[in-house]
Amino acid sequence: MTPKPTMRTVAAKAGVSIATVSRVINCPDEVPTETVERVRAAMAYLKYRPNMNGRRLKMAQTRSVGVLVPTMANPVFATSVQGIEQAANEDGLTVLLTSSEYDPERELGAVSTLLNNRVDGLILTLANADDNRVIDLLISENIPFVLLFNQPSRTDVASISVDNAKSAYDITQAMIAQGHRKLAMVAGHFESSDRSRQRYDGFCQAINDAHQKDGVEMAAPRLCQVGFGETDLEGILESFLTGPDAVTGLVCSTDMLAIAAISACRTYGLSVPGDVSVGGIDGIAVGGLITPKLCSAVQPTQKMGQQALAFLLGLIRGQTEPQSLLLPHQLSTGESIGPARHQSSPRL
Repeated sequence: MTPKPTMRTVAAKAGVSIATVSRVINCPDEVPTETVERVRAAMAYLKYRPNMNGRRLKMAQTRSVGVLVPTMANPVFATSVQGIEQAANEDGLTVLLTSSEYDPERELGAVSTLLNNRVDGLILTLANADDNRVIDLLISENIPFVLLFNQPSRTDVASISVDNAKSAYDITQAMIAQGHRKLAMVAGHFESSDRSRQRYDGFCQAINDAHQKDGVEMAAPRLCQVGFGETDLEGILESFLTGPDAVTGLVCSTDMLAIAAISACRTYGLSVPGDVSVGGIDGIAVGGLITPKLCSAVQPTQKMGQQALAFLLGLIRGQTEPQSLLLPHQLSTGESIGPARHQSSPRL
C-alpha cells in the first residue's frame, strides 16, 4: 500500500521547506505566487489533504464557533453576524470572526486559522459552494459547518439562504412591469460569489419569460461585472448609460452596487428614477436612507444568521442529517424604480 502523503513529502516534491508548505496552506497571500502554485501542484499530484482538524482532535468542546464572511464592509454580512452573535450569546457561545475579502484563495487559510483556535463548528459564506475544496475537507474531517447565503445544488451540506435567482427575477420583473425594455445587470465578479451568478441567472430568466411567455419585446440582457468593493462606477457604466444603446434600468446584484450605480447616474446628469431606474438585492438599512429610497429584494439577514447558528448547534450536538432552508425575500417599497421614459434621442 502506498504510504499516505505527508507535509514532508509535499515539501520534498515541491523543493521547499515544511514551513513553506504550512504557510501555503494557512496564509497563501504571504507566499510568492510561483511558490504557492508549485506547492499546490505537489499537493494535487500526491493527493495530499491537510489535516484541518489539527489540535481539535481528542479535545473537549470549547463552546466557540467560527464565522467566515467575504467582508464586513457590506452591512448585509454585518447584520447576519449580529444575528449569529445574538443567538450565540443566548447559548453562552463565543464567536470568532474572519473574512476572505472575496478571495477564494484565502478561504482555506482562514478556515484553518479558525480551526487552530479549536472552534466547535463553522458558519461559512464561500465563493463557490458547489466546487470548493474547503467543503470537501470539512466533510472528510467530519467538522460541523453551515453555509450562509450560499445556495448549493449539492444536498450533503447544511445551508441557509434566500432564493438568489428569484430575488433578482422579482426586482427585474418589477422594472419590466414599469415598461422597461432595455436592462443591464451590474454584478459582482462571478468567480468571487456564486450568489452573484445565481442572481444574474434570475435576471436573464425574467427577461426571457417576459419575451417568451408574455410577448414583450425585450432587448438582450446586458452584464457589467465589477469588484464587490467598487464604489466609483462612473467610467465602468458609461457605455450602459450613454449613447444609442443606453439602458433604462439597472438591476444590481447587491444594494451597495445599486447605491454606487445611482451615484454614477447623477454624474451623467441622469435622474433616478426619472431617466434610469435602479434596483438592488439585500435590503440593507442605508438603502432606505438615501434619496431616492432604494428599491430592493430584501433578505432577512439577521434571521438568517440566527438560523445558521441553530443548524450548526444541531450538527455539533450529533445531528447527522444536514438541514437546508430558503427564507422568503420581499420587495421593498422604495422610490428608485419608476416608469420607463421614452427616449426620443440618444443620451450623449
